Amino acid sequence: MYDSRFVRNLFDEMAKTYDKVNYVTSFGFSALWRKQCVDHLYISEGAIVYDLMTGMGECWPYILKSAGNKGKLIAVDFSDQMIKGAGIKKAKRKFENVVLLQKDILDSGMDDASADHIVSAFGLKTFSDKQLEILAKEVHRLLKPGGSFSFIEISKPDNNLLNGLYLFYLKKIIPFLGKLFLGNPENYRMLGTYTEQFGDCSKALEFFQKAGLIVSYKKYFYSCATGITGSRPLS
Repeated sequence: MYDSRFVRNLFDEMAKTYDKVNYVTSFGFSALWRKQCVDHLYISEGAIVYDLMTGMGECWPYILKSAGNKGKLIAVDFSDQMIKGAGIKKAKRKFENVVLLQKDILDSGMDDASADHIVSAFGLKTFSDKQLEILAKEVHRLLKPGGSFSFIEISKPDNNLLNGLYLFYLKKIIPFLGKLFLGNPENYRMLGTYTEQFGDCSKALEFFQKAGLIVSYKKYFYSCATGITGSRPLS
């Protein structure tokens, strides 16, 4: 389930409805959490920001509000359909300083120390432990010394009652909504499987620390989402 071709095909199939289903299944929290994730970066005007696993560009408005017209947003995704959808949004909203790159972030070939900031919302769950380790090293490589990063992911709540409701929601409600919006509940059932297997961002924290990054752990709404933020050391 972590094979890159499988994940790419999954998101290609879900591209047209992913943002809508994500919003509905998080009860609208996904938009708030994206904003909070971006806010942890403290983006300055004119900054170069990488948005990894960009999807349909849901984080762009929050990034560009701080980076301004002089900033540059490099949006990266390996899904053909996600990139096409993001391209439509870029043209419609006239986001002139957004550059779209269709690349696998684990093997991107992008330049060393080329980003002031790196952000990613809801993309970590589809990575295996080995892939998370590679991702952490790539984040360290791509960031400029002193550059910051922020990642967020849907997670299993700390509260036992919430966790029971959460598991029911993952296994029953999300596939139903997937069928309602997409006609194929299996794709959205896989998202639930990824989320259940992922648990929270604690493993990602360990890999990012081992990669030499300064990392802090974040919790959102009783750990219904968790995240990691931090920076590349100056030396």
